[in-house]
This record gives sequence, structure tokens and C-alpha cells, in this order.
Amino acid sequence: MSQEQAVDIKQARAFLTRHLGIEPAEVALLGAGAWSQCFGFVYEERDLVIRFGKYVSDFEKDQLAHRYASPDLPIPELLEIGAALDGYYAISTRAYGVPLESVSAAQWWALVPAVAAALEAMRLTDLSATVGFGGWGEEGKAPHASWPDHLLTVGDDAPTQRTHGWRERLAASPQAEAMFTQGFALLKSLAVNSVPRCLVHGDLINGNALVHEGTISGIFDWGCSLYGDHLYDLAWFEFWAPWHPALNVAYLRSELERRWRAVGYAPADKEARLMACYLHIGLDHLAYNAYRGDWSALAATAARLRTLVG
Repeated sequence: MSQEQAVDIKQARAFLTRHLGIEPAEVALLGAGAWSQCFGFVYEERDLVIRFGKYVSDFEKDQLAHRYASPDLPIPELLEIGAALDGYYAISTRAYGVPLESVSAAQWWALVPAVAAALEAMRLTDLSATVGFGGWGEEGKAPHASWPDHLLTVGDDAPTQRTHGWRERLAASPQAEAMFTQGFALLKSLAVNSVPRCLVHGDLINGNALVHEGTISGIFDWGCSLYGDHLYDLAWFEFWAPWHPALNVAYLRSELERRWRAVGYAPADKEARLMACYLHIGLDHLAYNAYRGDWSALAATAARLRTLVG
């Protein structure tokens, strides 16, 4: 949330007290992202979290995502959504642990089977009751007829977008703007229709997956979730690998490939599909960082994209 929208712990406690009719115990700020803040609390001997944010659609997606939960894909249950503090709130069950990207190299080595199992659970999720590609919403509907249709929206800068205005701001960095133009042209040539339509989280780092005692304890914040190529989540780890050197992403890929071989599955055109995902991730974050005016992150993302594109 932006600074002017930020909710502090005093406001969170006061809202919970009014809403619940009793002051909850152990209210504490757990984390904050670009679009929401999260506080833990205890109520009637239950460990819960409340998030405050401007975009109710993110919370609604979290509520819908729980239907995909399984032992390999632990998704907290969202119990309640409503209006609060010039925005919205969501109360969920609480998962304990540390962010996936914060583990040591040794912990990662032991954790990779659980990460691969979660990715496979998403690949194999039954989406027969849903339609479309791209970001999904109410009733599991996504807006695009094909995966390329979704990928190429990364070049859009519509007034309805949260990051509207990014193109004008990107122009302040000619090198990054040139990288965007080059990358988008390459994405057009690589994006293909022939991909499986799978559940994609789309943001498995940035504190959105917790681990505890060698396994994944919770995966949440499904606001970026897509229906599309399951390789996107692997590409996400690979794109951001230089930022997280303790995570041996090559080991994660080899574990996934081992599991695919065991069930007789071989992703067609794997490397081209991964490159399309890298491009989309990089271009999307060029736009995002330009919108935020984070020129350091913009330059680092452009450099990473340049390395991958060659």
C-alpha cells in the first residue's frame, strides 16, 4: 500500500476491536507488500491474520484459491471479506513459518521436493470448471482466449490498470525503454498457443510462501495467479535466481524434470516456452518499477532480462 494508505497497528487493533466486539490478543504486523498489509492476531483461541488493502479482487481470489488446496498445496482459508479504513479487509487462518526465499542453502536442498510437489499440484489441478487464460477472477473466469493473448497484454498501459502511466515513466530511462521494446518484439515471436492450461501462482517469492520444519506451511496472496503455462512458476524462480543465491534453482528444475519423466510427461518446446515466461516476467517488472519510480530495481531488472535474452 502507498504511504498515505498505510494502516498502522493502532488502526488495525481498533478496527478488530470494533468488528469483533472484543479486543483481540497478540496483534502484530506480519508484513506489507505493494498492495496490502498483514497483521496477526488471536481471537477465541484461533490464530488468524487480517489484511488491509485497496483491491478487494485480490482478497476474493484468495478466497476462491482455497478450493485448490491440498496437502501438497496448503492454502489458508479466507474466512471473511469486507470494507474497512477506506479500503477492504480479509480475515484468514494463519500459517506459520519463514518466507521461502529466506531459507539457507542447506534448508533449500531439503525443501526442494516439497516445492516441486506444490508446483506439480498446481500443474495437475482440475480446471475443467473454469475458462480462459490469464488472471482469473469471479467464478474462475480468465479473460483471454489464448496464452499469447495474455502474455502480450504486458505491453498495455490502460487507465484501468493499477500501474497506469508506466509507459510515460519508463521513457525517463532510455536504456530500459529500449530493452522493453526489444523484449516485447521477441515475446511476440516466441509466444505460442500450444501450452497446457494450468493453475499458476505467479509470485511464489516476496513472502507469499512460508516454510516450517522442512515443508511448505502456506501459500497465499493469489492476486497474481493465472491460468496458463505451468512453466511460468519455474521461470519465476529462474528469473529471480541472482537475487536469491541460496536457492539452487537448477536443483528445483532437475527435481521437476525427474517427476515428469516418472509419469511419462515431457513439456513440448520447453525452452522456448520458458523464454516467453522470462520475457513476460521481465517486461512486467520493467513496467512495475517504472510506475513506482524505483530506478535501481528497474536497472537491475533490465540487466537480468538482457542476460537472459542474450
